[in-house]
Amino acid sequence: LLNEWPEKVVTMQRNWIGRSEGAIVYFKLADTGEPLPCYTTRPDTLFGVTFMSIAAEHPVISKLLIDNPEKEKISAFIEKVKKESFIERTSETAEKEGIFTGKYVINPVNNEKVPLWIANYALMDYGTGAVMAVPAHDQRDFDFAKKYKLPIKIVIQPKDRKLAVEEMSEAFIDEGIMVDSAQFDGLVNIPAIKTIIKYLDENKLGEY
Repeated sequence: LLNEWPEKVVTMQRNWIGRSEGAIVYFKLADTGEPLPCYTTRPDTLFGVTFMSIAAEHPVISKLLIDNPEKEKISAFIEKVKKESFIERTSETAEKEGIFTGKYVINPVNNEKVPLWIANYALMDYGTGAVMAVPAHDQRDFDFAKKYKLPIKIVIQPKDRKLAVEEMSEAFIDEGIMVDSAQFDGLVNIPAIKTIIKYLDENKLGEY
């Protein structure tokens, strides 16, 4: 899949963020089954995905807008995002904004159907332009989920205490123990990343 990206884009990513290692996960659109691959450095949080956000420039959007009753509203949001600067869209402190496409995607590890959003912090210049959102364990996703009242699902617990969603004021991003993650429950999340990627690859759910 990475070979399909222009060399200019790949080079730009490497220069911007250095070498980033993770997995391409094979999400797909719920209604058509069309692939919507997503790059992540955190496959250990896959079971905590509660929505997906895509860049305003993502090529799949043209298909999502066909016969979409919210087409005008979504198109207006896309144009607004495209006018924002790179700094505005990537800043940790900038306002996270998005719009629901009315569509859903399927998470390949648990077959859960989660809503597909267009978000201003998702970029075509990073990964595949699609971001699996895990609010409990990513601060940008946490802020976005709080703003739009989207679910937050804990899949990594600290080693010395127990998190509760209603008590969280920020995402938990440190190393911990995997929970609610099927056969990976009980594993320390960071060392388990390679094991999870191997599982994705062997089951044709993703690739390194």
